[in-house]
Amino acid sequence: MDLWQLIGRDHETIAQLIRDIPYASTDPRLIRNRARLLGNLSDELKMHAAALEPALYAPLRRHERTAALVEDLRRAHATFMQQLAALAKVRRAGWLDRFEDTTFLVDQHLHRHLHELIPPARALLSSEEIEMATRAFVQAKLKALRAQRRGTFGSSEWMLTATVGAAAAGIAYLAWQRGLIGAGTRR
Repeated sequence: MDLWQLIGRDHETIAQLIRDIPYASTDPRLIRNRARLLGNLSDELKMHAAALEPALYAPLRRHERTAALVEDLRRAHATFMQQLAALAKVRRAGWLDRFEDTTFLVDQHLHRHLHELIPPARALLSSEEIEMATRAFVQAKLKALRAQRRGTFGSSEWMLTATVGAAAAGIAYLAWQRGLIGAGTRR
């Protein structure tokens, strides 16, 4: 998997959580499930941001064309993360409306990644920089996963499984790029 696929996989995971959470909120007996899924979403967003920071945000901050965008995306992330944290404390009617308002911001943020951040990143970064960014992304995700396992990010078996799978795919991609593994035998 390359950097763009890893980012896409994170976006798919986040989108799936956003789709699943409203179903958990319709039954009052499932409030704990809703809280768990909301925690998973928050954890996944934190880990995605932690991986993007060294992979794309740091190198793109050095380019005049993308520096302001990176800072704007970081501020937007902080805003919806605050709203998610506040939402986790809400247990009354109106929760779903607030959830939809917050996840609209998340959806906008991910859309901006795809349409405003990734195109200039592809244009500005060399193939070597993209390879380094891929490594940085995988390493940051692994570091975030270790922090999550220690309880720094929260606890989620689902997130653990998704992150380990993404990290393994990223590591396999890097090994393949370096010729350490191949598709079949070489003569």
